[in-house]
Amino acid sequence: MTDLIDTVQLQETDDAVIHLFDVRLPSGTVVYLTNGLEGGATNIYFPQKTLDDDSNSATYNKYPLKEYVAIPIEISGIAAEASGPMARPTLSIANIPVLARTLVSDGDGTADETLMENIISAEGIESNVDLLDSRVTYRKTLLSYAYASTDTAPSTPPVEFPTETYLIDRVGQENQLSVQFELASPFDIEGVVVPGRIVVGKYCPWRYQGYSISRDGGCNWPLNSSGRFYDINNDVITKNIGVIATYSASNTYSLGATVKTIVNSHTKIWKALRNVPTNRPPETSGAYWERLDVCSKTIRGCKVRFQGNATDDILDTSFALPFGGFPGTKKFK
Repeated sequence: MTDLIDTVQLQETDDAVIHLFDVRLPSGTVVYLTNGLEGGATNIYFPQKTLDDDSNSATYNKYPLKEYVAIPIEISGIAAEASGPMARPTLSIANIPVLARTLVSDGDGTADETLMENIISAEGIESNVDLLDSRVTYRKTLLSYAYASTDTAPSTPPVEFPTETYLIDRVGQENQLSVQFELASPFDIEGVVVPGRIVVGKYCPWRYQGYSISRDGGCNWPLNSSGRFYDINNDVITKNIGVIATYSASNTYSLGATVKTIVNSHTKIWKALRNVPTNRPPETSGAYWERLDVCSKTIRGCKVRFQGNATDDILDTSFALPFGGFPGTKKFK
């Protein structure tokens, strides 16, 4: 960070500021965008903000490089005031759902346009309203601190200016060429309260398997589900994951088909919502697949997992439950 400050304080600097946008869609998929490319470059790579803590990953204990796709995008209206309402910046971007129907591969070997089209199709985005509630992380750095596709992931944090994070709150203006979104601070959204946790008796607020995935929340159900998979109604899907076929990108699937995926040791079971063409992976194709092995968020969901076993339906109540709700606050008759 000190080198970055020294560079920008020079009277003249032979460098360029690049603007990067990490857009987390409502489905959880992250799209990486930049406002343009310099000097005939075809790609910009920059490390993600967080360290990869997956011991099975090739970039374990490093900052994985992400490719940023060039597209007309701009943010304006960022301000920090000591008093008054919080700023609501405007994000102007090429009208993705329209352009995605007309763009073709640019022939540079990276197929950036095709990638954007695939993302939009897979996420079921039909209009700009579908992008509401997406989280936008605005990042800035100097071009000299960017990476090339041949570089390896660094073990030191990325060199960048302080980041800004916003939520897409509403669609401002749109036409066939561009759309303007009004952004809001995560602390300025209607309904957000302090403290962040609300006392709820019946339901658990933890992200399912969140602690096992990224040390998020208190649900530490293992990524392999201990070989026992349950649905949202707490019914057994299977206690023998071997009987469920692994998803293959070269196959097509019929409505109701069941497959499994194993990514970074995380096993998930999926059900087809419609006939699925080739190259529609469940992890990024929410319009075609829904995950079956999800938690009911009730204390019963905790019991069958943490107190159940692989042979019968008897529960061993000697095991503690990481239930995040407050069952003692429920009203009992």
